[in-house]
Amino acid sequence: MNVIAVINQKGGVGKTTTAINLSAQFAKEGKRTLAIDLDPQANLTVVLSGGQFEFDTTISHVFESAKKHPLRTAIIPAQAGGDNLPNLSLCPTDIRLSRVIEQSLTKVHRERILLKQLETLKNEYDVVVLDCPPNLSLTSVNAMMAADLFLIPVDGGSFSLNGLADLLDALEEVKETDDVNFVVFRNEYAKANKLINNFLNEQLDGLDDKVLSTTIRRTEAIGQASVSSEPLLTYKPGSTALNDYKALAKEVIARLNV
Repeated sequence: MNVIAVINQKGGVGKTTTAINLSAQFAKEGKRTLAIDLDPQANLTVVLSGGQFEFDTTISHVFESAKKHPLRTAIIPAQAGGDNLPNLSLCPTDIRLSRVIEQSLTKVHRERILLKQLETLKNEYDVVVLDCPPNLSLTSVNAMMAADLFLIPVDGGSFSLNGLADLLDALEEVKETDDVNFVVFRNEYAKANKLINNFLNEQLDGLDDKVLSTTIRRTEAIGQASVSSEPLLTYKPGSTALNDYKALAKEVIARLNV
């Protein structure tokens, strides 16, 4: 089982849409995939549950008491249009997560709660995708401890690289290595934005092979799919961006050898 954390301290760069559509693509390609929502905004939860907002058990319950609510009890089939999505499972979240995480700060081994729970499922999934919040909270630290690969989206904004150095420093500290397994990719790419594109390309040059060749092109269909509580794969199978997610999944899989 390989764990991918979609992470970036900056909000609005497309972490959740990446986690949603990459998870759906992995599942389509036959990978037993689990998507875990670690962002209390719960946008991934709403989309991959087909629009649901209430659940018997969520990741909040797991962090509250993993002994009483093991991760397994919070996993449900992912849905789109009222149908289950083959090979794709979801661990939802809710707004309580922020409060629960604050209360977990005094727990022993609090930064390893998710890691220990995932170890109990290691033979049941090929890929786990973690949708992280836009901060370095205890939730993110749990994701850092559990992840094998960090996938960092960079959007078309001139400030999209702000905080990247701090994020990499945090990853090195948590993973206790200066050789963190991370990759960066361009999200919401618009060919017409030549000034921004040139600036970002120059900034990313120093990362060498850590920059993926795949870019996700900007398209209204991605946002429309989220509003419709569906991954792009089921909402608009003919979308140009879907080919981009296929390419992204292929590159990520190659990095993980799954």
